[in-house]
Amino acid sequence: MGNSVKELRDIIKHVPIKKAVLSENENLHSVFMQHGRPGVMQVIQNAEELEEVEEVAVTNVVTPIISIAKTEIQEDESEVHYHDNFESNDETTESEKQTKLVVIHDNKILMRSSINDYYVLGMLTQDLSSMRITLMIEDLAYGKKERTKIDLYERETVRNLALQLAELFYENSETIEADLFLLTDLLEKHREKQFELAKPAYQSKRQYANISPETQKACIEFLSQPNLIERFDGMIEKAGVVGEENTRKLLLVIASTYKMSHPLHALVQGSSGSGKSHLINIIGQCLPPEDMLSMTRVTSKSFYHYNKDELVDKLMLIQDYDGLDEEAQYAFRELQSAGNISSSTTYKDRTGNIVSCVKNVNSHFASLLATTKAEVYYDNMSRSVIIGVDETDEQTMRIIDYQNKRLAGLIDIREEQKAKEFMQNCMRCVKPCEVVNKYADKIILPIEAKMLRRLNSHYQAFVKQITILHQYQRKRDEQGRLIAEPEDLKMACDILFDAIMLKVDDLDSSLRHFFDRMKEFIKKQAAGKQTEFQFTQRDVRLALNVSKTQCFRFMEDLELLEYVQKTGGYANRGFKYKIVFWDDMEKMREKIKTGLLNQLAQLDGLKKPLVLGGSEDLEHQNPHTQGE
Repeated sequence: MGNSVKELRDIIKHVPIKKAVLSENENLHSVFMQHGRPGVMQVIQNAEELEEVEEVAVTNVVTPIISIAKTEIQEDESEVHYHDNFESNDETTESEKQTKLVVIHDNKILMRSSINDYYVLGMLTQDLSSMRITLMIEDLAYGKKERTKIDLYERETVRNLALQLAELFYENSETIEADLFLLTDLLEKHREKQFELAKPAYQSKRQYANISPETQKACIEFLSQPNLIERFDGMIEKAGVVGEENTRKLLLVIASTYKMSHPLHALVQGSSGSGKSHLINIIGQCLPPEDMLSMTRVTSKSFYHYNKDELVDKLMLIQDYDGLDEEAQYAFRELQSAGNISSSTTYKDRTGNIVSCVKNVNSHFASLLATTKAEVYYDNMSRSVIIGVDETDEQTMRIIDYQNKRLAGLIDIREEQKAKEFMQNCMRCVKPCEVVNKYADKIILPIEAKMLRRLNSHYQAFVKQITILHQYQRKRDEQGRLIAEPEDLKMACDILFDAIMLKVDDLDSSLRHFFDRMKEFIKKQAAGKQTEFQFTQRDVRLALNVSKTQCFRFMEDLELLEYVQKTGGYANRGFKYKIVFWDDMEKMREKIKTGLLNQLAQLDGLKKPLVLGGSEDLEHQNPHTQGE
């Protein structure tokens, strides 16, 4: 036998030879059939290595074969890097600590053990009462694979699967069952982590961005300088808004009210392609991004499913208000006015009974909306400041010139970004304050304005916001409230004047622009007889260079408002029209503007407020006073 050992050492020089002693009536085959692969490996580990060449019993001739098997297993284990699970209790605990899940991707998770690889396929169920998975088991020794669906919370099912796998892979069923229990624990921890990550990141306490002391000092210095609104206007122009001087100042002041006590809302009207979305987006980018919510689509019930305080102190941008259906518009206007919405819904309690509950969503936000509709639902329009986009040819040329310069590289995009970031930091330095306006009862808006009650509240809130923006320049009273100055009221009248005129005018901004251009065209063509001049839609469309659809919609609106009237023609060859109401909005603008300026001039030492815009001050425009 010694010669045999020497011969084996010459053949296998680098393989250690061990001596394994088995009990009587036991051999390697019986150990494998009874305990599986872990039993054979334990026999190998308990074997003693032969230091010297000695006679070996005939029953142990199989020892080199055991040594070779151990070498192959060690090489396989070097790739897995996990300890075996069949050892003592202490070693098993250490193995469980080191064993972990490997997330290959969202639909495939791997757990490696000493004998098998366990793949969990598909998404984990979010029902905490079960752990039903699709499981693929791969035997490391022979490469066999088995696939099944199983609920790991059903103990008998797990035990039966372990017995089936042990018979299929020639392994120990207890070891496989222990692996399945360990897999269950790891999957539970993984599912808990998924629940934690799925929780919304929003917190009820407001989070402010950190500003360096140098940046804060520069922003406060900027906010302390005179002509602040004009300086803001220059920064907006650097950020990428050309023209629209009055509109961009108005939108900035409205947007900055989102964290104040009286937030405002703006509805920007204009035809398709007039630049509404670009305007509100640039203004939104000038405010802190952590406080902004931009939406391109709002479903019917989405507002009801926000967290309780998720809409508090936010600036909301809705790119196309036309996309909101009736239910979404109702929820939105309730959020604007009431500051909260509540919905009664049902859910199942722990016993399976269906019970009712009320879910509340609080809100406190400012909003910038864009729409192409001339008439939005009346109750929604009254809650917003209506703003018209400048659609003149001069503004179009300014936009085209800016676009060409930007594409030619003549405008530095980095300067635009710097201007936006500086504006964001300035808005972070503007803190909510209480304002007292002792001149609040000295300015009376024209009574002809539609929805005057809300328009007046918008004007007073606008004055308050201008004072807040000048908080580093205004005095405070004994209670720490900012004191509004006459200058604040004058700036509010200047900036809000166009919005006030839109409330006075029967026509929206796009329709007013179209009607004024049409009147100029007819005056040139009629040669002093514009009251009898008849024209067709085709004449107007070619003269004003507007599309057929847009011209038809404008003429239809003017006919409904009784500004034009059909005088003849046929549907297949076109109708003829004439203007029956020659209004003069320029004259009315001058009257209202003069009245407001007179009130502003008498703020100091005023004894009796001047009522402007009543029926006694403005002449009634006779629709039959043609051309005057």
